[in-house]
Amino acid sequence: MSSVQITPAATHNLLTLPREIRDEIYLIVLQSSSEPPETPQNAGPRFAGFGSEPERQKSVFYPTDVYPRYACQSLQACNHQTNTELREILARLDTSKQGLDFKLDLMIQGCDIWPTWTLFPGPISHIRNLEVEVRIFGGCRGGQFGGDGGPGEIFRPLFHLLSSLFHHGPQFVNKGHFERQLHVDTIVFTICDGEVLEEQLSDDSMKVKCRPCVFSISHRIVQSVWLKLRLITSRGTLFGRVSKLKLNTDKEVKVFPVPDRRLTPETVDYWEGYGYHWGIEPPSDDEGLGQEQDRQQQMRA
Repeated sequence: MSSVQITPAATHNLLTLPREIRDEIYLIVLQSSSEPPETPQNAGPRFAGFGSEPERQKSVFYPTDVYPRYACQSLQACNHQTNTELREILARLDTSKQGLDFKLDLMIQGCDIWPTWTLFPGPISHIRNLEVEVRIFGGCRGGQFGGDGGPGEIFRPLFHLLSSLFHHGPQFVNKGHFERQLHVDTIVFTICDGEVLEEQLSDDSMKVKCRPCVFSISHRIVQSVWLKLRLITSRGTLFGRVSKLKLNTDKEVKVFPVPDRRLTPETVDYWEGYGYHWGIEPPSDDEGLGQEQDRQQQMRA
């Protein structure tokens, strides 16, 4: 009886695929988003900001991981070849007109904000679309988004968050020199209808829950957010950093091209007087993060 020679089947993996197919797979991984926390209570460990003026930042609760993990990092850690190819793709997308999309989830409860990156592909400077989804919890208070002639209490932490993104990068806090200057083709804000389910009336025992009131509240919030975005943009805040603003609702899409106007020192000083800081914050002393990490270690012990 003659023996039969069996040739082992060829081993196939990512690196045996043609480079064009690998690049497509890399791009799918880079643009795959994750789910945000369901509620602020399920947002995980957070701290209330860094800097020399914590009273100005205490309403923004950042993840304790101040260096969020890019989607590219897992593939880059596989071996030298995937690391090299990912770097080439990121460099090519960063210098081309294509760019990459990023997504930021903002949970708002009262005047507190919980930011979470849900699409965070890699360390690039050119962002094609920065999609910001605003989710509101716990109802809408009268002065939260304005209504008494002022800008609304929520806009100070929102303004600070926007300033931190462009001056300190995606980690939002000053952890050293930020080498890249971000440029965003379009910032897309989305406020989902139905997130605000009720409005407190003058009588605390009365709450309106009918659908017309829900639409009315949402429309007021949308109009207030849009007007404030256009105001800070028209003053030159986003000049050279953003090309266009967009606001999505379930009924319409609003678009506002960023005008060719630079931010003046006088405007910065004027806003500073009202607690709206635009610029580089002092370096972090890590106090807030250290306290949170100590607390977590004690809980694990």
